Amino acid sequence: MDRRSLAVLNQLVQTDSYVTVQELAQTFNVSKRTIYNDLTKINDWLKESGHPGIRQVREQGLYLDENVKEKMVAQLPISNNPYYEYSPSERKAWVYIYIVAQEHFYYLAEFMELFQVSRNTILEDIKKLKEEVNDFRLQLVSEHRQGYKIKGDESDIRRVLTHYLTFVTPDNGWYEIIADSTSANTSEEKRLLRPYLIFNNDEMRLVKHLLIEYERKSHIEFTDEILNNLVIWFYLFFKRIKQVQYVKIDSVEKEVIKSTEAFEGANIFCSHLSREININIPDVEVYYIAKYLLSAKVNYDLNPQYEENKEMKLLFQVVEKMVSDFQLYAAVNFFEKERMIKNLFVHLKPAYYRVKYGIEIENALRESVEQNYPEVYRLTKKVIHHFENLINQPVTDNEITYIAMHFGGWLRREGIILSSVRKKLLIVCTSGLGTSRILESQLEGLLSEVDIVGAISLRDYEKQAFSVDFIVSTIPLSDRGIPVFVVKPILDNKDKEKLLRKINSLNNETHIDQLYSVDTVIDIVKRYAIVEEEEALKQELRRYLQSPIAIDIEKRKPSLGELLQPERIIMTEQVSDWMDAIQQAALPLLHQGYINEKYVNTMIANVLKLGPYIVIAEQFALPHAAPADGVKKSGMSMLHLEKPVDLQGEAVRVLVVLASWDNEQHLKALRQLTKLLKASRKEMMCAKDKEQIIKLIQTYSAN
Repeated sequence: MDRRSLAVLNQLVQTDSYVTVQELAQTFNVSKRTIYNDLTKINDWLKESGHPGIRQVREQGLYLDENVKEKMVAQLPISNNPYYEYSPSERKAWVYIYIVAQEHFYYLAEFMELFQVSRNTILEDIKKLKEEVNDFRLQLVSEHRQGYKIKGDESDIRRVLTHYLTFVTPDNGWYEIIADSTSANTSEEKRLLRPYLIFNNDEMRLVKHLLIEYERKSHIEFTDEILNNLVIWFYLFFKRIKQVQYVKIDSVEKEVIKSTEAFEGANIFCSHLSREININIPDVEVYYIAKYLLSAKVNYDLNPQYEENKEMKLLFQVVEKMVSDFQLYAAVNFFEKERMIKNLFVHLKPAYYRVKYGIEIENALRESVEQNYPEVYRLTKKVIHHFENLINQPVTDNEITYIAMHFGGWLRREGIILSSVRKKLLIVCTSGLGTSRILESQLEGLLSEVDIVGAISLRDYEKQAFSVDFIVSTIPLSDRGIPVFVVKPILDNKDKEKLLRKINSLNNETHIDQLYSVDTVIDIVKRYAIVEEEEALKQELRRYLQSPIAIDIEKRKPSLGELLQPERIIMTEQVSDWMDAIQQAALPLLHQGYINEKYVNTMIANVLKLGPYIVIAEQFALPHAAPADGVKKSGMSMLHLEKPVDLQGEAVRVLVVLASWDNEQHLKALRQLTKLLKASRKEMMCAKDKEQIIKLIQTYSAN
């Protein structure tokens, strides 16, 4: 076996569950075909050594028999650091980082040694890197006896530096690199970590300490992810300063930055750092550091200062408009609206400065949010124009996704009641409050028999002791004797199934209802075979037999046609007043047990209190209330009037009553209804019979 095949075998020995070929390919950064070749080599070696080969279970993955694992542990050099090949994208990123961050010149031979690749391979990487940096108004040049250099504006050089850092960020973030970047003590570990040895552990710890001091004095807390990013960014920025490569900031921008508390914090930060590492930091760099402090995502801000200046006053008003419009478009009411507005302001304040100063933060969760929360993402795009008008430029998809995560977290957070449970779960999330709320609500829907005691940051976890049965974390945690399940911040169906299987096998107990009894299966097996290791077999059966418990149903949202069925459409000539219109429109839902009388009364009371906010298009109204106001099942009903009714100054001919048992079930149907109103509103208003309306509903339900 070669070195990579040995590493694949090590991985199979160390895993306690099934592993797929795709997962192995991702782990080792190679193709699936390469993994299949490695598996063939491993099986040949196992056969020659007198051991059973790798087993495979359809739709589950690969595994080794337990007795084979035990023999391999005694026979092979087991390592926790698997073989890894740097991809072309990673090599390009590291080449850029080394050129701009190192104080000595770098030559071709050094890059060949760094990545253990051929001359032609690294030349091809550099050729592609030259093309890429040109798009950023930079030049990669090679000068005689001076190695490679990056030429261009210093601000652009640093912006591209943060961009390429995203390609080499470890799977679990920068936390472990910052905490212990010099811990590699074997030649193999040093080889694997070689590119990361550019970072000086002592200096990074100093930068992190000063940032935490800044947090304490400013009464804020950065998200774990952003704190670690700032450490890496600032560390590399100071390497540029050591090379006397300074940024430029115009005088108007300086005046704006100087008026903020972040500037004072940056001044103290730079002064301390200058003394500790003996570096001259000019004033212009203090302003530059202040930009990043202003732009950094936070978990909380104890003193958000909505009235601190004109810009922030306008931003607060924008947040109020965004939340109000989101409620209107989503047909929901946030019970803690004021609290949500303040929380969203705390998030949008750094986002405002990020957009203003051109600081881009890559959102690794963007695709996941768009796929798993498409309706929330679309609604966020509908209200983002308020923010764009304030900053006078479009907002990137990365930023829109972060805002969507806040809205999604609040949608799922409100109205959730925890039941009495047997087990306690703690969530540790490094991506901020928006993400942790989404993860928490996903787990609440998935683990009905588990009590989630809270979602905390990594730093809070490290500071405190917790009495819980298990932990779900977005990164690996230090061992405290409590089972830790590492998951992605946003779960898809496959992630949910994997997590259920792992939790189900916890402590040899089954906490989630499943279709099959493990004990019954064991009894059947015993009739026809001798079971030598009964407990191990039970454990394996628990992993395999665990039912996915309607994960698809939990994710799926009904269409307009499913919620607004033909029998719930009423056509009549006229009504006495708007209250009568709401009551008649709600009758089908009331008679079929979807809502109760309280819900009808609350819809009317809301209009009396808030005005005609339910009129969302010309002659069209969408009466609704909160799930807790009397919804038993999600549904819609329609009243179509030949003669319009006056609804507090608004003429209305069609009313659709919306009842949703949570804040999300109706979002797909609402999107389809909105499309219908935009394209075919007049046709619906002028319909003479129910069949015309049903046909329209069916047409737009297919989208």
